[in-house]
Amino acid sequence: MKNILCAFAEPEPGILEELFVYGREHGWQLELCGRRLPPGWTGDGVLTDYLSSGELRGIRNFDRTPVVSRELHPENNVRTVAGDTGAIASMIAEYFIGKGFTRFAAVDAREWPGGSSGFLPDPVKALGIVLAGHGLPFDVCYWKPDLESDELADYGMVMRKLRAFFRRLPKPVALLVPNSRYLAVTYRVLASLRIKVPEEVAILCNTDNSFITENASVPTTRINGELHEVGRKMAELLDRMLRGEAVPPEPVYVAPAAIVPRRSTDVLAVPDVKLATAVSFLLSSYMNFISVADAARAAGISGSMLNRKFRQHLGRPPLRFLLELRMNRIRDLLDGTDLPLPEIAMQTGYGSGMALSLAFKRETGMPPGAYRLSRRMNRPEAGT
Repeated sequence: MKNILCAFAEPEPGILEELFVYGREHGWQLELCGRRLPPGWTGDGVLTDYLSSGELRGIRNFDRTPVVSRELHPENNVRTVAGDTGAIASMIAEYFIGKGFTRFAAVDAREWPGGSSGFLPDPVKALGIVLAGHGLPFDVCYWKPDLESDELADYGMVMRKLRAFFRRLPKPVALLVPNSRYLAVTYRVLASLRIKVPEEVAILCNTDNSFITENASVPTTRINGELHEVGRKMAELLDRMLRGEAVPPEPVYVAPAAIVPRRSTDVLAVPDVKLATAVSFLLSSYMNFISVADAARAAGISGSMLNRKFRQHLGRPPLRFLLELRMNRIRDLLDGTDLPLPEIAMQTGYGSGMALSLAFKRETGMPPGAYRLSRRMNRPEAGT
């Protein structure tokens, strides 16, 4: 049996679920703690999120103990598995731009510094970079810029800062809430100001935690697939280190599978009524065997006119918009279910598993089966 310490400052259910499942299947005894480590702890390996190497040095024989972190610089006995914030930011930007949004915002406690290994752990910073590339405005509210990593901000102060921010924020706006801990206070402030979600503020939360987002004041759109994949990759990497493998020092980056739309973003920020009708039709019907011509008929305009309106207001042709809707859902189903391709095809507007497979490979460069395998951990056979 291997004794593994799970030292997580911010324990994420998706990550912990994968770690404990892997541990059970591989004979690990996992011990869960927060920032306060058991004094003098010793064992076979450590899994951690945002604890510094200084905090981890309370572990006996730290320099000889394999460590897998979400943030530490990979060196000697330490390796890193990190969320690909660039991919997350691009996915968020494309999602909202596809709905016609031209103004973005985010709320967070503070601006978080970059990781020591060169990657960017802060999704707000990453989104700012992506939006700057599009020339789009981005307003951010940091309610306590000097907040320490283990400190909690005064709740009354947070509400005052958010009220002032949302009062002056131009609307409609697409809002990123980067941490599910801040979702409830965001809704509380918006309700106190009688600001409508999603009509005035459309909200996306950077979390895999469906329990929090589905039970928010307004069911909230979220990222899906990142944290479970992070957990799987962390466990896999630590297992390789425990077996004495020479693991490359480069960080392992994990991208989410898809965005899961909910009512908090069920709105279009486009001024053209005909275009809005066509987009609404595609959003509600993409899972059926429909085409762009059907969307044009629903809007009462010609296909060529719809194409011009899409390019003018959304920067892409309607066929591309429809394809992105379908690919997002396909990635979500491949990542989160074991449904066979014919069933996924039926749920995403393709006539057969073969048609889906050809479209998916043309779009991503890999067959759907290979994508599904790439999102799953390669588990060693029992006894190896």
